[in-house]
Amino acid sequence: MSDPRTLSPWLRRFLVEHVVTERNLARNTQLSYRDTFKLLVPFVGAKARKPAERLALEDLTPRRVLDFLVHLEEGRGCSVQTRNQRLTAVRAFARFVASRDPASLEWSAGVRSVALKKATPQPVGWLSKAEMEALIKVPDRGTQRGRTEHALLLFLFNSAARVSEATGLVKGDLQIGRRDGGHALVTIHGKGGKRRQCPLWPRTERALAGLLHGRADGDAVFFSRQRRPYTRFGVYRLVERCAARVPELEGRKVTPHLIRHTSACQMLKAKVDLNTIRAWLGHENLDTTNVYAQIDLEMKAKAMALCDAAGEAPDRPWKEDKGLMAFLDSL
Repeated sequence: MSDPRTLSPWLRRFLVEHVVTERNLARNTQLSYRDTFKLLVPFVGAKARKPAERLALEDLTPRRVLDFLVHLEEGRGCSVQTRNQRLTAVRAFARFVASRDPASLEWSAGVRSVALKKATPQPVGWLSKAEMEALIKVPDRGTQRGRTEHALLLFLFNSAARVSEATGLVKGDLQIGRRDGGHALVTIHGKGGKRRQCPLWPRTERALAGLLHGRADGDAVFFSRQRRPYTRFGVYRLVERCAARVPELEGRKVTPHLIRHTSACQMLKAKVDLNTIRAWLGHENLDTTNVYAQIDLEMKAKAMALCDAAGEAPDRPWKEDKGLMAFLDSL
């Protein structure tokens, strides 16, 4: 490295060597870190009035990092969670530089001193089973495009898959039409390279089978009308478009992640235990899954009825124990 104070070589080492090779972080995390610096570098360059190639580590000051975070929230309309996610990437970069260059310890400490912002937990929403079924029925199954959209919505509800897990699904991940008569299964590739299997309903199996003719094992299951694999944005647009055609969902924000919440809540209402739901969703920690136990108002109402302390207690005749005080005095 010709100039240890230049930002560019450090970024290359961080994103290529550290994040990918040394840490082996998930692909989505790699892309998130990359996107953070695609936004941050031009912002700092404009503040320092330098091209990106001439930026030094000292140009990335705590004040500019704070200004960047304000820009994300106010200029780009990002949530506090997104703001904190971007800051996490910046702090990881500062920590990496300090671990390789002790002379940068003071700079690194300054950048890492920028605090995460407390985010108010957002209430978890979900759809009733009738609303979810109405959403699934929106696509016109008389066309190939409609059959694909129907199968995708049904798969999201059946598997509770994340958007990235659905868009990354390939034919080889499906076990359908098994000759041994076994249950249809899908292997889902989740966060951190973790894999889990999920059983498929017969109607999901039939819908997916209709999409796979002529596909190789490595081909994507869900293709858009441009004959390209669905993207995250494409799935979000599909869900929004279908939700707009369901009168009961008027005015509500319906996303693929809301379908994931709906799957979890419907399993909970069906008396599926939380640990099974945790495995189904691919959660690492049961605490993450416990949120679903708090959002079903119907279950809360039943619990309240069981614990209602307002009712009158049954009459119990009082029996005077004349020997009680004598017994206590004898102790």
